[in-house]
Amino acid sequence: MLPMKLSEKALLYRELAKLVGANFHLDRSIDLLLKQQPSHARRTWLQGLQLGLKEGKGVAAAMTEHCGAFSDALEFALIDAGERSGRLGDAFSHLSRYFEAWNMAVKQAIGALIYPLVLAHLGIVLPEMPMIVTATMEDKPYSTAGIFMPLAILWLVLLSLFLLWRWLSRLGAQSAPVDLWLSRLPLIGSARRHWALARFCQVFHACLLASMRMTECMELAGSASHSGLLRHAAQDAARRIATGETIAGAMADVHGFPLIFVHGIATAEETGTLDHEMNRWAAAESIEAGDAVQRAAQWLPKIAYAVVVLYVAYRILTMMSGYYGGMMKQMEGL
Repeated sequence: MLPMKLSEKALLYRELAKLVGANFHLDRSIDLLLKQQPSHARRTWLQGLQLGLKEGKGVAAAMTEHCGAFSDALEFALIDAGERSGRLGDAFSHLSRYFEAWNMAVKQAIGALIYPLVLAHLGIVLPEMPMIVTATMEDKPYSTAGIFMPLAILWLVLLSLFLLWRWLSRLGAQSAPVDLWLSRLPLIGSARRHWALARFCQVFHACLLASMRMTECMELAGSASHSGLLRHAAQDAARRIATGETIAGAMADVHGFPLIFVHGIATAEETGTLDHEMNRWAAAESIEAGDAVQRAAQWLPKIAYAVVVLYVAYRILTMMSGYYGGMMKQMEGL
């Protein structure tokens, strides 16, 4: 079963937020959205939620039972908290904004790499063209292996890097050491750290509005962060909170939370504005994550350009060396 696209998730939650925010019953909202002939993934998600509601389950339980293939921990946590607090429309709105921002970031990253990818193909094809033209004019046989083999290797490398990154990202969501290593990668690591903290704060804020226990808020937020480092830090902090420590004190005693974030939580805890502080950090970290993606979109193509230019220069030098080498041999034969 194919996953739902980020743009589809943003659209789905935006429409649900509008309907629920206008005091439409959720069953009626689902019926209206199903009549709009949604994509297969959205239709399957809506039908699964509709089935769960008909079985007497809550929204979060229905999603867990019937929509698990299309949803992740962040969605489960925010909708569960929104349902408990009576702010389901706000939960849908949070998810809509998050997936819109994430979809925009992915589009920026892909768009920035299109031109270097085209340039890489030209760098493989163009150095071979003079030899092919010369062979054609002289009616000599020529091999296209010099074009197709490098192209195959290029796509094999790109596919391998994509699969490796996806595997490491999934592993990093559970493993603190892997997540720590990924967060130290130039350009990409910064965006990953900010997105993780934004997800953590969004869920923690929603859980606070639902009046959940602090230990439950901490654990749910850690699980929804998609960060192994924050996940384990949140679990350790929850155990310390259960023994009577303050939230900020528990966060300060474990490894994983940024120091400036812990200081902000400490003052908010003293002044009783923890929900506002978490909401502020969620918004600020989302902006920082978007800026980090823009920086990566600016620099990654430049790095790709440099690699392609070096490869083209190598191919040109190799071609010229072979050409002049052949001429020198002919002259020596004379």
